[in-house]
Amino acid sequence: MTEERFLELVSRYLRQAPPAVRTAEEDCAVLEGGRVYRLFTADALVEGVHFRSRYFPARALGWKLAAVNLSDLAAMGGRPEGALLILGLPRPPEPPWIEDFYGGLIQALSTYGADLYGGDTVRSPVLWAGLFLFGEASRPVFRRGGRAGDLIFVSRPLGGAAAALRYLESGHDPPEPLRRCLLFPEPEIELGRLLAEEGLATAMMDLSDGLLLDLYRLCRASRVGAALEEIPIAEGATEKDALSGGEDYALLFTVPPEKARHLPRLIPERRLYRIGHLLPETGTLLYRGKPISPRGFDHFEST
Repeated sequence: MTEERFLELVSRYLRQAPPAVRTAEEDCAVLEGGRVYRLFTADALVEGVHFRSRYFPARALGWKLAAVNLSDLAAMGGRPEGALLILGLPRPPEPPWIEDFYGGLIQALSTYGADLYGGDTVRSPVLWAGLFLFGEASRPVFRRGGRAGDLIFVSRPLGGAAAALRYLESGHDPPEPLRRCLLFPEPEIELGRLLAEEGLATAMMDLSDGLLLDLYRLCRASRVGAALEEIPIAEGATEKDALSGGEDYALLFTVPPEKARHLPRLIPERRLYRIGHLLPETGTLLYRGKPISPRGFDHFEST
C-alpha cells in the first residue's frame, strides 16, 4: 500500500461538513471561524525516518520540527498563532540537549509569530517529536483551485536539502548553504500570506516530498495536468535532487497569466521562479515536453 492509498482510505473518516471547510488533500484542516478561517496542522519527525541524531543537532531538530509545520500554514496563506508539542524519548535527555532542542523550537516559532502552549512527553523506543500547530487565514488558498493555462511558480531553488543529506549520509560535511537547507529550512509565511490576501495564487502547497510528486498532488486536486520547463536548482544540487529529492519547504503555486505580470510590483523583494504551466489533461505530467512519473518520498514505499 502506498501513502497515497492510505490517505484515500482514511479520508472517509474526516468530517467534511461545517464547520469543516476542507480537511482532506490539503496542507491544513480548515474550519469556519467567523470573520477568519481557522487552520490546524500536525507533523512529526522520527529518528531513522526523517533524521539521524549523529548529524542532526538538537537545536536543528527543534527548529525543523517547527519549520515543517509552519510551512503547512504558509501553503494556505495562514498566520501561525500557537503550538503543542509531543516528544517521544528513549531515555531522559541531558539538560544541554533539552536547552538546545527547545531553544531551536522556540526560536523558529517566535520568528514567525507563534508560541508554545504545552504538550506531552512519552517514553519511546526511538527519538521522535510531533507538533500540532494552529493559526488563521482571512483568505486561504487550496490545492484545488488551479486552472488550465495558469503559470506554475516555486519560491526558491530546489534540491538543497537532498544534496546535503547525500553528503551527511556518506560521512562528509556539506557546504553551509546546503546544510542550512536541510537542518534549518525557512518557511515562507510572509510570501504565502501575500499570495493569498492579494488574490494572486489560484492553488498552492509546500514542497515536502519532492517537486514531481507534490505537483502531481496539486494537479490531481485541481483536475489538471502540468508541463514543466526549467526548474531552479540549488547550487551543489543535481537535477534529480530538485525534481524528487524533497524537504525543500518552498512554496509551489499557480497564478493566472494576467495576474502573473503583477508579481514583481506586488512582491518586489523576492525573485519567484516560473517553472511551467497547467494543462487541461488531468494527471498529465510533462518535463521539457516528455512524460515523467511523479517520483518522490513515500512513507510506505518500502513496506
